[in-house]
Amino acid sequence: MAHILSEITIRNFKSIRTETFELSEFTPLVGYNNAGKSNMLEAIKWLLRKTALGDSSFHDITLPVEMEGLITGITQVILDQLPENQRTSIQPFLSNDSLSIKRVQPLPNVAVAQIRLLVKDPANIGTANEWRANPTGLDQAIQALFPEPIHIGAMENAEEDVSKSKNTTTIGKLLAEIIGPIQTSYSTQVQTALDGIKELLDVDGTARAAELTAFDTAVSGKVESFFPGVNIKVHVPTPELKEVFSKGTIKVFENLNPAGRDVSALGHGAQRSIQMALVRHLADIKRDSGTQTSNTILLIDEPELYLHPQAIEVLRDALKTLSTQGYQVIFSTHSPFMITSKDVGNTLLIRKNDTLGTHKRNSLKAAIPAVVTTAPSQLELIFSLSHSSNILFSERVILAEGTTENRLMPSIIQKVTSRTVGLHKTAFVAMGGSGNTRKAMLVLNTMDIPTRAIVDLDFALKNGERDGFLTVGDVDVAAIQAHLTTIAPTHAITLNAGWPTNSSMSAADAFRLLAREAAIQPNLVSLKAKMQAVGIYVWTKGTIEDHLGGIPKNESGWANFNARLDTEDLNVIIPSDHSEITDLVTWLIS
Repeated sequence: MAHILSEITIRNFKSIRTETFELSEFTPLVGYNNAGKSNMLEAIKWLLRKTALGDSSFHDITLPVEMEGLITGITQVILDQLPENQRTSIQPFLSNDSLSIKRVQPLPNVAVAQIRLLVKDPANIGTANEWRANPTGLDQAIQALFPEPIHIGAMENAEEDVSKSKNTTTIGKLLAEIIGPIQTSYSTQVQTALDGIKELLDVDGTARAAELTAFDTAVSGKVESFFPGVNIKVHVPTPELKEVFSKGTIKVFENLNPAGRDVSALGHGAQRSIQMALVRHLADIKRDSGTQTSNTILLIDEPELYLHPQAIEVLRDALKTLSTQGYQVIFSTHSPFMITSKDVGNTLLIRKNDTLGTHKRNSLKAAIPAVVTTAPSQLELIFSLSHSSNILFSERVILAEGTTENRLMPSIIQKVTSRTVGLHKTAFVAMGGSGNTRKAMLVLNTMDIPTRAIVDLDFALKNGERDGFLTVGDVDVAAIQAHLTTIAPTHAITLNAGWPTNSSMSAADAFRLLAREAAIQPNLVSLKAKMQAVGIYVWTKGTIEDHLGGIPKNESGWANFNARLDTEDLNVIIPSDHSEITDLVTWLIS
């Protein structure tokens, strides 16, 4: 595995006051617009390649901008491939194949020479000499480990990246990949052609063009009249093969324009598609490449911009390939197609507020492994394609086990608050069964995402103690179960492990009947309060359908209820429980 920048601490840079971000070979950044994701990408680039920062790059212009980076995976194999002077400049500062560096600009608009690069000295950890300033050769060694990063912005025109051959552009990287084989295969042929041009144009060429010789003679005669003994000749330098490729660009051909045209003539969508196609081709080339000393960091703002869903998946696969073949890929995204369940552990949830500035949620990379062993299937459930965008871009999550909740509660929330669930920055996620509730809450709480759940009465009674939401031997559960035992024979309720099971009366009907018993109403109120205290709302009448006036649990019933919400007040639709539903909505989105 290649070395990577595995961690960066950013201080006083734009919207980032101070925060540490863990990075991997493939790191998605997700968050709302203006959260600071692009600032992160710029910070990573600045750590590796210094430039003088102006006022706008300082969060507080009275404080320095500082970036600390941890580079891991610098094995002996990597070291052996570095030039000796670069190897010796970093070897004394390695600890467990890792190198800690820091770049500091003290004030805005200072000269580049005043920007310092420091390295952490393992022999002096915790002392005043912990950081060694500007050791000889360190910057060159960092450049050898990490060539110029490729930075592709979201809103900037893609034309330059695909049409101008620079070491920082995608087309430049591609041409750099293919120039080597061309030199090997065609060096003699190409050199012969270039030598012919040299003989024609060079000042000492044996077949110098007659027009150039005539020009030399005519002008030299005039020069000599001013400066006797001085003559001039036109010299046209012959380009090297690499120089020829430095002029490489892209031409676009289509039926309507068979002569070809520049990329600049295309719309942004077409430019972006070509740009990402080049990234994909770069991935294909790298797939078959050998071991490399360097690891190029690819920084992309919203790579999915202008692409259709299928193209986004193709792009994601290309970026994943690059991340295993000499590229470290870090990108911001608003698309669930860019993140699979396997990438969740490396995903950073970026947020911003007035108190913290740009910051991250609890690190998924650190938090998820503790949960995977207990809820592996839940990771797949929550971060399946249909759910990931909701959860990753939300400030809170509501879990619901039943189809009726998922069909009606978003409409009810909008009715009560006059705002959609999305405007509340809330994700409404179907659990597909109450058995998933505990695991889902465990995953989401570990991610530091506020989560609340809605469950039927049977879940609270049968699973509340088992799942740790209620204390074992809960007095209200015991009282309700005892009362159930006394009424079961009268109502032909069949019990299994003390709770209703399907027989002549369905389990759902049995719980519904139990919920109406006057003797246990105080216990139901107490049970509901205890479950709500741990983030779970219980339908104390049995199910949501019972609280909504006994509506049918089918498409027709859901459609009719939603239609009534469009034209009628909630207190008219559900006169007995409208206050409770309103209180529930307030609790869910608070």
